[in-house]
Amino acid sequence: MPIIIRSKKSDSVHDIIKRFKKAVTQTDIVQIAKDGMYFVKPSKKRSIKKTEMKRLRRRAQSLKRMKNVSPVALQRIKERLG
Repeated sequence: MPIIIRSKKSDSVHDIIKRFKKAVTQTDIVQIAKDGMYFVKPSKKRSIKKTEMKRLRRRAQSLKRMKNVSPVALQRIKERLG
């Protein structure tokens, strides 16, 4: 999927670069490339995934307890949990 950044007349080069970097980080392109640089054993992948899910569950519980939390934030965490 190509990343397309459209510039406006009032945008400077720095603003365009900043938006491009943000788009790249949101799509996780760099992280995927870094992950493929070396072999990770399947058991290690499972343990990493398990700890991440545990962390996300804790985060969701703490956000539910807080007041003034955006429902969008909770929705994103639930989507990542599956």
